[in-house]
Amino acid sequence: MILKHDCVRDTMLYLEENLTLDNIITTSAIKINKYDIDDIIYTIKMLNDAGYINAKYCGYDNKPIYSISSLTWDGHQFLDNIRDNDIWKETKSKVSKITSVSLPIIQQVAAQLIALKLGI
Repeated sequence: MILKHDCVRDTMLYLEENLTLDNIITTSAIKINKYDIDDIIYTIKMLNDAGYINAKYCGYDNKPIYSISSLTWDGHQFLDNIRDNDIWKETKSKVSKITSVSLPIIQQVAAQLIALKLGI
């Protein structure tokens, strides 16, 4: 499967908005209209593997099920760098010049764009 960068961003924004200290979200409960459940499940798996979220594999029903309890510190830093719509558009424009770019590179590009906007 392909890890869709827009799905990563939208999933992180969804989790930040919907997670609370006293609940978890399962992959079956995540509804982001732009993506099918397979994209969301794969994104959750990859975000967990990358250390951006705390998720636990809970088994398999119709599809693999993960329960997500929180974003990690690294996840918050990543999301803070790509949250702004203008920064996200500029970041995607810059990285689109290359066939494949990892999430850490996307984070670095976004951070550099933010630093430029701040004049630092």
